[in-house]
Amino acid sequence: MLLIDYTLRLVLSDCCPSSQEVNALVDLSEDISEVLPYLNTVLKGLQYDQHEKILTVKREGRLITFRPQQIAITKLEDKNEARLVVEELKGIVNGTYANRDHIKPTYTSRPTPRPLEIYTLLPGNNCKECGELTCLAFALNLANDKVKLTQCPLLFKKEFEVNRSKLKEFLPYSET
Repeated sequence: MLLIDYTLRLVLSDCCPSSQEVNALVDLSEDISEVLPYLNTVLKGLQYDQHEKILTVKREGRLITFRPQQIAITKLEDKNEARLVVEELKGIVNGTYANRDHIKPTYTSRPTPRPLEIYTLLPGNNCKECGELTCLAFALNLANDKVKLTQCPLLFKKEFEVNRSKLKEFLPYSET
């Protein structure tokens, strides 16, 4: 087990102090530097700086930044939700560390898709079944992790199977 203990602090968002959501800073008792490239593979990280040892991922609409002895998490409701998320992340860190011999580490950042790149892979008929007015609006929200791929029922028809696979590769965090 790599990560044993931590201290949890809640902080208000600097950019939106009136927000109902809080952010968490989790000070770690152990240095998790060596597991970061493996986490980058497992969590399909967005940005990874190997030199600074900083990994940022998107997960369930949140930005999570891993540093050697700290994890920062955005968009939490309260301390209870923060504890649940931190315990889940602790399990992921420790599970990844335990299985690192079977995981190929990734030392680079994942390319960030642009909304128009996403849009070209959508059905494009503006059916509104996803809850958005247009496929372009849906693409923009996919890029910003505000909607999930599963919200587009047409995308799960056989004729869009290849595009859906490409989108899953582009947007690994928006599957469910």
